[in-house]
Amino acid sequence: MRLRMEKVKVKTMIKLIIRDRTHIKHVKNILEEHKWLNKSKKIDSHQGIFTIYTTLTLLPTILSGYEYGEYEETPNQEGTGKKTLQFIVEEYCVRNGIDVLEFPKRWSLYPPMLLFNSSLTFSSNTNTNTNTNTNTNLNGDISLPSELCEELLKNQLDLFGTCNITHIAINKPIIESDIMRRPHNIVPLYGDFGPRLPLEDYRPTAKDFQNAFWCHVVQNGIWQTWAPLYTMFSRGNIKEKKRILDNYKTLQGTVVMDLYCGIGYFSLSYLRNGAKLLCWELNPWSVEGFCRAMEHAGYKYRLFQETDTFDIIALNDVDACVFLESNEKVLNRLQNVQRHSLRISHINLGLLPTSQPSWPIVNEVVHIYSNTDPLVHVHENVHVEDFEKLGKKIEANFTRGEVIHQEKVKTFAPDVWHVVYDVRVRK
Repeated sequence: MRLRMEKVKVKTMIKLIIRDRTHIKHVKNILEEHKWLNKSKKIDSHQGIFTIYTTLTLLPTILSGYEYGEYEETPNQEGTGKKTLQFIVEEYCVRNGIDVLEFPKRWSLYPPMLLFNSSLTFSSNTNTNTNTNTNTNLNGDISLPSELCEELLKNQLDLFGTCNITHIAINKPIIESDIMRRPHNIVPLYGDFGPRLPLEDYRPTAKDFQNAFWCHVVQNGIWQTWAPLYTMFSRGNIKEKKRILDNYKTLQGTVVMDLYCGIGYFSLSYLRNGAKLLCWELNPWSVEGFCRAMEHAGYKYRLFQETDTFDIIALNDVDACVFLESNEKVLNRLQNVQRHSLRISHINLGLLPTSQPSWPIVNEVVHIYSNTDPLVHVHENVHVEDFEKLGKKIEANFTRGEVIHQEKVKTFAPDVWHVVYDVRVRK
């Protein structure tokens, strides 16, 4: 959103474009619940396409799956008593002699953090005032003035529909080659995000966890938490989490293995449906987030460090056993387990851009230890032209494996999708 400081007679707001009429009620309920619906304008209908008018100037995460456009309306600041984001930013710029301020179009709420996306970085052209108190990003560049952050928080109920925001940051993409999926490029803008600790070759202590800043989100009724300086969060996985919850409801008495569990993205859905879990994760910050989420939900778990001994009997007394180590250790952990004694229902391989290094491990686990034919969920980033080719490659690499379903989760780039291949692997 590029704002120029002129006498504004109209304000630009978002309109949602709904092509499936069955979604109208759901969208309208969300808008009404958060007081985002423009009640002065009726829902338009033209050739089966519906337009719902909002009072939003930015698109929140909860509505990010819908097509949208913009419309202009004469502002009625006095009539509503509510301030818009555009009004607040313009007011700030006028006070500080700023001609133009670049502002990201989308944002997400992860209480108590407001996270702007990285489509635009905050930047401005300043005429006169060079003494404005500003925050800086990791490279020392101007990011967003503290005064403007405070004004956003002061009006957060009108702007974002909540009173719980205390921190503001910009999100930038994670580095694809980082198997620990750490958010190297998150830029804190406002609030204390805790001490900045080394990411490489450093084992955080209990005090480090206590001093860190944590945020959370509830998706599909499941509470998840993470420390944004040290752990990524992928909101786009919500579709796959819901698919797990809806399609695999009766997992009592079975074991699910998650070889890249992270903060419990998918593991928590399997737990909700009654499974026992064996989970592996390299990032200690992710494991801490997963453990906090399990405690919040009332699950019992045991955490195993690399040097801890493990017996499968431990799973009898808890809901999950979590191993803070590489999944290359999976077969070592199971070496004392009786052959064909585990009723493994699912194995989740949720690492992007590819989970291929773990495929041979899964083959061994299934053929040595499983007494059922588990469903393996293989997550990959793949071009649309390679969907079928990759499916055949997966079947060729999993002994007696058959791809029974292909789920497109979300796009990463033009024609590149996060795809989950459901593979039935026979023991």
